[in-house]
Amino acid sequence: MKKIILSVLLILILFIASIGIQFAINMGIDPIPSRPSESINSGGSDRLLYYFDKAKKGEDLPEGIVLTDAFINSELEGTFEYVNGRYDVADFRVNALVRLYYDHQDMMHPDTILDIKEVLLNFKYWMDQGGEDSMVFWSENHQILFAVEEYLVGQAFPDEIFTVDGKTGREHQLMAKNRINHWMEQRYLYGFTEWYSNNYYPEDIGPMANFIQFADDPEMILRMKMIMDIIWFDMASQSFKYEGIDETSLDPRTYYIFMSSSGRMYSDNRASDDHGNRMRNFIDFVMQKEETKDFESSWYTSANGFFNAFKQMMEAKNEFDEPFYEVPEVIKEIFNDPASEKIIKSSQSLDVEELEGEGLLGLEDHQIMMQWNMEAFSNPPVVQNTINYMSQNNMFRNEYLNDFKLVNLWPLRVFNLLGMVSTVLQPSTNGVAIERANVYTYKTENYSMHTAMAHQPGEYADQQAVNQINLSNQISVFTTQPAKIPRRSGTPTYWTGNGRQGYLVQEKNISLQIYQPPTKVGFMEPMIIEETTHVFFPKQLFDEVDLSRLNEGYIFGRSGDAMIGIKSRYAMSFVPFSVSNQEGNRDDMLVRGSVKETLTDDYDLVQTGVGDHYFVIELSSSDRETFGAFVSRMTENHVFYDESRHELSYTTIINGDVSETMMNARFDTHFKVGELSMDMNYQRYESLYHPDGKVQRKDEIIRYAFNGKTLTLNYQMLQRNVVN
Repeated sequence: MKKIILSVLLILILFIASIGIQFAINMGIDPIPSRPSESINSGGSDRLLYYFDKAKKGEDLPEGIVLTDAFINSELEGTFEYVNGRYDVADFRVNALVRLYYDHQDMMHPDTILDIKEVLLNFKYWMDQGGEDSMVFWSENHQILFAVEEYLVGQAFPDEIFTVDGKTGREHQLMAKNRINHWMEQRYLYGFTEWYSNNYYPEDIGPMANFIQFADDPEMILRMKMIMDIIWFDMASQSFKYEGIDETSLDPRTYYIFMSSSGRMYSDNRASDDHGNRMRNFIDFVMQKEETKDFESSWYTSANGFFNAFKQMMEAKNEFDEPFYEVPEVIKEIFNDPASEKIIKSSQSLDVEELEGEGLLGLEDHQIMMQWNMEAFSNPPVVQNTINYMSQNNMFRNEYLNDFKLVNLWPLRVFNLLGMVSTVLQPSTNGVAIERANVYTYKTENYSMHTAMAHQPGEYADQQAVNQINLSNQISVFTTQPAKIPRRSGTPTYWTGNGRQGYLVQEKNISLQIYQPPTKVGFMEPMIIEETTHVFFPKQLFDEVDLSRLNEGYIFGRSGDAMIGIKSRYAMSFVPFSVSNQEGNRDDMLVRGSVKETLTDDYDLVQTGVGDHYFVIELSSSDRETFGAFVSRMTENHVFYDESRHELSYTTIINGDVSETMMNARFDTHFKVGELSMDMNYQRYESLYHPDGKVQRKDEIIRYAFNGKTLTLNYQMLQRNVVN
């Protein structure tokens, strides 16, 4: 008996010791820096695309630029250093290098071309190809960037050896072909995980353009054109067409404001079209090329590598003297839809719980691609795959994944316990997953309002932008529950994402929003901001603002013909601009991008108070009522909040109606307009831009139709029928 007890104790001691030893070893795994310790001017490859294109057309180069061999090599020096260092977003620069090699060899010395070839053959194009680094391969835009680059480099050098794994270019082209096909099929079936992202769509379109122009597979090219069509429909359906004034020339101009609800947006992407819409040059080039060419900041002077990849593809002709790609006319017609009222509903991506039924749980490329482009790493259904895949491919030194070493313990893996651990601990990283979005968009001639309906309420969220309101090219308004104090970086931040997602719903021009600010820090959550929600409301940019009832939770603003009113549960107050802009404590709205060049006055409108918070937001316009009448009407509308039921009720006249309607939202339960319970699980598309008013999720055929123009896509049958 003693021997048995001693044996059990010995086994237990060895078991505990083995875990302790592995944990100690894991703690010694230090991350590889994702960026260089000193700044590297890596954008030379992008600039050369711009310079070479202008030189070939006989257009003037920027002052002081002379395309000598020495200058070209000096521009590429920083690019080569950054790419060879395998720093994060090196794939951005490789995209430009690939185009330089394919399209601009005649502008470079043969030795420079050989240098580019060497860099491309020495690069790493996917997570399973060996070596340790902190590049991000897995998000939606990076997946297509790496895969297209690998495909085109393999196509250019089929018999050369890639140093990362000793495989030939032909083998790499085949591996990349597999991932490109998976990426395209997933976008066709489910839409974009980084839905409606004015920050990340450029990084999809750049490599897609390279593939369409340079790839050697006609069937894949045709399918890539279909995905290009889909992304352009996304922009057309979500863009708010606004007639404004160019701030530099003071000439009238049209703005296509592509700022919707989105899977991934940062603070500047949401602040205004002027400061955050990275798609402006793309859309202007397609929709109003000559009208916008001479504006001070225009597509014509852009040296952005992704834009110039797209522009040069669009301007090039194939062997039959035909364009490689043209945006179908039906999509252009949708951009310019003159209707005074437009309602567009759509469903993008998948929920984590849907992955298994779609055959997307596992360790194969197509499975990891969908799991990880959703940033679903630690959620219970996927966490076992995450740790196994990281272990197989030696990824724990990746700076963005390094924390996962803490749970890389053999008993958890062997006994398949990681999912249970995730369920019990509910780490904040579970909320980072970008899950299915059912987006409601409402546009008039004067404003647009966008909401991902009831999107993951109560969860921690990384970069998801649930709500967005656009009043002009200069003014946008949105709410968040801040995740960090202003000086703390790393998303989610003070303005990007949410500490806790709200329950946000919309009917036409009305938004009801219920937030539940956290009261305790979640597992792996760095901090919480208690009893706080806020509104981005740049009061200096409005033509008229009414602050007289802030202590009652009301604020009103007018920009041109557009008006906005906000009612909060608690009193609201502005954080003084001097505090927002405080040295060493500057909030992220003034740190990222060019927003700081415009904002000089209060914009951070905060409500604080215990328990639930709410916002009621209503939009109106001068063709409906005066600003004074709007203020009077909204302050007289009935607003009631029942905290015990977490239920918000609001009675108003919805745009286009003649009588009042009561709307009712209960946190994570329902949304009612009058007596009608609203179905917030949308089909792929629901709008007048489709022959039957709808396209079902995962439909084999996607049809767009408007103003007598049509586009019909059938991915599996390789059919792309454009009727202009």
